[in-house]
Amino acid sequence: MRYIKKPAEPKFLEEFKQNYYIKTGEVATFKTLGSIKYHKYKEKLKEQLLHEQRSLCCYCMKSINQENSHIEHFKPQSKFPNLTMDYQNMMLSCNGITSHYENCGHKKADWYDEEVTISPLDSNCENNFTYRLDGRIVPQNPDAKKTIDVLELDSYLLRKARQTAIEYSGLFDDDYDEAKEELIRFYKTPSKGKLTPFCVAIIYCLENLM
Repeated sequence: MRYIKKPAEPKFLEEFKQNYYIKTGEVATFKTLGSIKYHKYKEKLKEQLLHEQRSLCCYCMKSINQENSHIEHFKPQSKFPNLTMDYQNMMLSCNGITSHYENCGHKKADWYDEEVTISPLDSNCENNFTYRLDGRIVPQNPDAKKTIDVLELDSYLLRKARQTAIEYSGLFDDDYDEAKEELIRFYKTPSKGKLTPFCVAIIYCLENLM
């Protein structure tokens, strides 16, 4: 999991909600964005979320794009209907590590426990997890374990994907000692607005496991 620093609500979304109310006398809901008439605003919203998340899933850090992701409400729509159009409650989640295996937002569904759920919007969220060279994600407290279990962040496929990313990071290269600081900077720095998939796991291993 990687900390996501949310900016203010984008102006286009604010104007959309205002104009919709003026035209219809009703408050726009997330379902409104799913209609054919307003679908372009939903796509624009996804573009904004992709940009602020550096094209990484809000939970597992898999690489995502418009096609393999969905807008995730951290506080579920079923339990918090008043927050369905709250930009601060929106992130972008992958649809699963593969098209046949769900994890992250789809697996989480409408689960939410204010006392337990760890949010990518919490600036301290990354400290709840550590990683191993074999791709495992290790909880540092009971809340982290519950979050991993619900989102299936330590599934076999995710573990192998993280392991592969770590193995190709340069961690095992002969010149690792000399290149360490440069590698860490590389994985912390976006390239063309994007970060490397599983970058937080890679950085943890670079800094702590060699």
